[in-house]
Amino acid sequence: MKRLLLTCAALWQLAFALAPALAEDRYDYRLPREAHDWCTITIKTRPPNGPALPLVLLIGDSITVRYAAEVSAALKDRAYVSVLGTSKAVGDPALLDEIKLVLRQNAYAVVHFNYGLHGGVAGFRTGFADVLATLQRYAPGAKLVWATTTPCQQKDGAPDKNVIERNQIAAEHIARAGIAVNDLYTLVAKHPQSLWDGGGVHYTAEGTALQSKQVAQIIGTLLPVPKKPVRVLMIGNSQCPLLVSNRLIENLAESDPEAPPIQITGCIKGGASLRSHWEAGTGTNTARGMIASGSWDYVVLQDIYNVQAPAFQPYARQFHEFIHGKGAKTLLFGTASILSDYPQGFERQHRLHLDMGRELKVAIVDASPAYTKYFGSQPAAERMESLFAKDKMHPGLWGSYIYACSMYSVLTGRSPVGLAAPAGMPASVARELQVAAWTQHQETQAALKQ
Repeated sequence: MKRLLLTCAALWQLAFALAPALAEDRYDYRLPREAHDWCTITIKTRPPNGPALPLVLLIGDSITVRYAAEVSAALKDRAYVSVLGTSKAVGDPALLDEIKLVLRQNAYAVVHFNYGLHGGVAGFRTGFADVLATLQRYAPGAKLVWATTTPCQQKDGAPDKNVIERNQIAAEHIARAGIAVNDLYTLVAKHPQSLWDGGGVHYTAEGTALQSKQVAQIIGTLLPVPKKPVRVLMIGNSQCPLLVSNRLIENLAESDPEAPPIQITGCIKGGASLRSHWEAGTGTNTARGMIASGSWDYVVLQDIYNVQAPAFQPYARQFHEFIHGKGAKTLLFGTASILSDYPQGFERQHRLHLDMGRELKVAIVDASPAYTKYFGSQPAAERMESLFAKDKMHPGLWGSYIYACSMYSVLTGRSPVGLAAPAGMPASVARELQVAAWTQHQETQAALKQ
């Protein structure tokens, strides 16, 4: 019992000791908050295997919340848009904590912010500098945009003096900081017709649409210019389906902020050779028909694994001439041979495509020696089989990934090392495949120049 009493006494002492600290941790906020105090946060980041778009944050009150969805839709191909909406007024220390909470989670490219409808002018005058300092400290790499506060409807139709005063206070700080301004106040205040929805604070669908359009346009000028996609037509056979259906090449590009997006379209026929593709004619879904109908940057030519020079060379030449005539570039794709044909078949594929690449002066995806690099000098059967499907003839996911890394290297001239890998692939394996593909690409590039 004595020990229990001592424990209780110790707890009471600890509670008394912590009381001042807990009191200090609470907000020393003397002005009354609104009866309905709210905060809504929506964080959007890049989804798995999604494009590497910049992050944008909208900060504001219910006006911002209302136009946020339309802004996000307008920028859907250029940015991921997050929202911090709150009723906390400038001058309320809790507002600063809310801003910190959201800014510390991501590195935003653009932060578009506005506060002005909640609280009093006195709090705005003393607290706006703190808001600005918080934004600058916790989003040091972001481009900031201040949106002027929109007016409330006045019964006599006069200007909203309270909002005008707040905008003037903000303007002084914004000008000194050299921050961009989105003048939403003028947009709605000078509109030829009233845009309020009847409550005198919020706006009709038309008014919200006007604001969202201007917000998206302002933010859009601060985002990187979208890169033109590289459009690729892949002509091939059963070596290619996993490569195309799993978007392996596209995912690599999307994970590389410096690379252009890549769009792959397949003309894939099981068991097809370049000869059979050529002899299929020029119909809608034929290789030549698709070459003629599309505006391609590259056309990839892939023949069967056991093709010999007499069957490969004439059709590679005819296709190249046809592709060149349509304004695209030819890319020869030398896949791996079947596993039972290692190493002779792999060397044959390498030599066949290297010779034709030199003759036509075109780039080649040299996957056979990339496979060999991954195998190593004395490869175990398990390691070799890991690149193949169960039939040991077609590439499995790992083998298709080395194809993708090899093609990505040719299309962009950039290393795939460290970029996106298929879900479930061990990071160590992904890196080995990436390194093998990139190393071979560099060697093949040098060999083509000899």
